[in-house]
Amino acid sequence: METILIVFLLAVLALVVIYVYYDRFRREKKSNYPTAYIEGLRMMLESRDEAAFSRFRDVIAEDSTNIDAYIRIGNILRKYNKADKALQVHKDLTLRHDVSPEEKFIVLEAIARDYEALEDYHSARAALQEAYDFNPENTAIAEKLERTCTRLADWEGAFKIREKLARHDGAGARSKMAAYKFFQGQQLYDRKKYHDARIIFKDAIHTDADCVPAYIWIGDSYVAENRLEDAVAIWKKLIQTVPQEAHLVLGRLKKALFDLGRFGVISDICRDILSVSKDNLEARLTLAEYHLKKGEYNLAIEHLSVAADNNPNSYLPSLELARLYLITDDKEKLAGLLDNFQSRRDAVEGEYHCLECGHKSQSKIWHCPSCQAVNSFVK
Repeated sequence: METILIVFLLAVLALVVIYVYYDRFRREKKSNYPTAYIEGLRMMLESRDEAAFSRFRDVIAEDSTNIDAYIRIGNILRKYNKADKALQVHKDLTLRHDVSPEEKFIVLEAIARDYEALEDYHSARAALQEAYDFNPENTAIAEKLERTCTRLADWEGAFKIREKLARHDGAGARSKMAAYKFFQGQQLYDRKKYHDARIIFKDAIHTDADCVPAYIWIGDSYVAENRLEDAVAIWKKLIQTVPQEAHLVLGRLKKALFDLGRFGVISDICRDILSVSKDNLEARLTLAEYHLKKGEYNLAIEHLSVAADNNPNSYLPSLELARLYLITDDKEKLAGLLDNFQSRRDAVEGEYHCLECGHKSQSKIWHCPSCQAVNSFVK
């Protein structure tokens, strides 16, 4: 009996010793995993991607629970134009039960990047949407989802994301939100759903009163329905709200007013523009055209001369002046205008510029005072 007891105790002792040594061996072996993982991270930072890839493969061969190593393997594959394989690696992770919610968030972002590399933007949006739903406070994911929506012309989706981000962006967000509304309306306009389009365009203006294209397209939608008076009214509102953009609708206004038999109104509109934007070239040219059509050549010349003085970089006022001098047979002023053209041409053709930064000089120099480049000046 004592012999049996002794054998039993020895057996138990042997099992304890085996367990202790096994546990120590297991822990020592596992202590190598973090070292290999850290080495992989360091290699990635040093742009040694191939070595890092090999190290991460060693890590998961020993410890299949290291989710981050899998993610990084996939990212390296994508970087080297193997997005399809990267996608498979990352999608396999979504089927595992040992992936934490935080890790799944990172996996979804990686999957979205894989799909983008494969130019499958609809699937990328779905992955980003899932990640966003998991953590709607993550600004980076929200902005990625917004960009993907804009790529897909999903303007309603982009608007909703930007609306939630607005509290971070302040006034700048309203401009984007209005643009997204405008693009929604434009899609309806292109399908000739003019009434529905106007509702969205007006929402855009309500979001941002300076949403210029919304005013333009509301007017165009009225013209499409032969409602010229309404078109004129909305374009005049644009001029009152954003006078510096008046040139975008002056051509439209001239045509609509002419068709309505009210072309004379254009002079009042142009004067209103010039009262707040005295250097507005389009308004000045339009006013000159108005007086020319009425045969009031002196007034037309006066406006063109002011336009030429206020806009020295534009040839349009001078060309219109030349045309008027021909009409009025004023050869002396026409000759003076041509001499001015000659001087301007000589100045431009004789001008040197730096190939590096574009700095201009009337004479040849060999050391740019702007960017310090040497021998960079050419005509």
